[in-house]
Amino acid sequence: MIQLPFRPAAALLSKKTLAQNLKVVRTQIARQSQLHKRNADVMAIVKADAYGHDIDCIVPVLSKMGVKHFAVASLAEGIEARLLNPKASILVLGGTFNWTKPAIELLRKFKLKVAANDIPSLKSFLLFRDLPIHLKLDTGMNRLGLKPDDWAEAIRLIGGSKVALDGLFTHFATVSDAPFHRQAALFEEATRWFWSRGLKANFVHSENSSSLFGKNSVRKGLVSEISNLTRPGIALYGYLPYGIKNSFGLKPILELTSDIGIVKRVELGEAVSYGHYYKPKKAHDYAVVPLGYADGVSKVYGDELEPEWRSSRGARKGSLKVCGAICMDMVMLRAQRGKLQNGDRVIFWGRFPNALIKKHIVEPYELNLRIAKRIPRLWVDS
Repeated sequence: MIQLPFRPAAALLSKKTLAQNLKVVRTQIARQSQLHKRNADVMAIVKADAYGHDIDCIVPVLSKMGVKHFAVASLAEGIEARLLNPKASILVLGGTFNWTKPAIELLRKFKLKVAANDIPSLKSFLLFRDLPIHLKLDTGMNRLGLKPDDWAEAIRLIGGSKVALDGLFTHFATVSDAPFHRQAALFEEATRWFWSRGLKANFVHSENSSSLFGKNSVRKGLVSEISNLTRPGIALYGYLPYGIKNSFGLKPILELTSDIGIVKRVELGEAVSYGHYYKPKKAHDYAVVPLGYADGVSKVYGDELEPEWRSSRGARKGSLKVCGAICMDMVMLRAQRGKLQNGDRVIFWGRFPNALIKKHIVEPYELNLRIAKRIPRLWVDS
């Protein structure tokens, strides 16, 4: 097994699993065509530090795997991604309102693309011919983007400028039948309208992981013929949103792991950790592990957290249970059977069934985002 750092705790990443997830995504793109062309490309979502997996790790590896398009949430993230890949197409989805000239100059300096989410932003961006703009249409998410009442104004502004529209896109709030179909139909209508006015964007995209893998039956139209990007995020990292039961072969690329630092014994009549909430029914050994809620192992996980227990050589020994309140930097764990030993490894979550997600205690989007930056992300394979 890989040697952990001085504080024996790390988030271990697998390139092989990431490559497999990317393959699954591309297979799904080729299989489905209602909202994109079958040869549509991947725009990898790497916002929020690549969903907690570390953008510094993820962007270079995905780039080597052939991904040419990335999307981030903010200008700062865009600059970080650009420094990791000088040639990629990088779209800044939001994160900045009331765009100032210095901020726009940074977009231009680092050759970033930008989403226009409202009319004032669009007007500011159109002053610069070398700034690639992706116009976001609000088709029902009711968050960012231009609502239908603003579309005619957007067409007038873009048509009257000398700027070519680089992208046209929307974002689905859900893949449940009625709301999803309304959004898809409205985006189809909008795309036809823009195309009829001569505003043919270089890129058209609408699908996130949920809509790419969710069951939907959308009529083929113009979008299915011209949409040439999809925006997988959580799927690349091995998870799918709630409500999608088929895993499609996706697997988590991250294992949060630590080594047992100390094995102690609690006697009958004693108690463990803050508040003395845990009182054993009989004397037993327990492990002190150097990971806590400051590292992303939330106190609310409690008894539902069932880490996998492995020997120092990697052999599976079973699962462990929390005994005592989870602390800021440590957690105490007990074995239901078997002998705990210093140097044994504890896998808090990873490529085995995750009870925290299954029981809706935490969403897959949040799980790894909660892992602190002080926990190093390390690749375990080539």
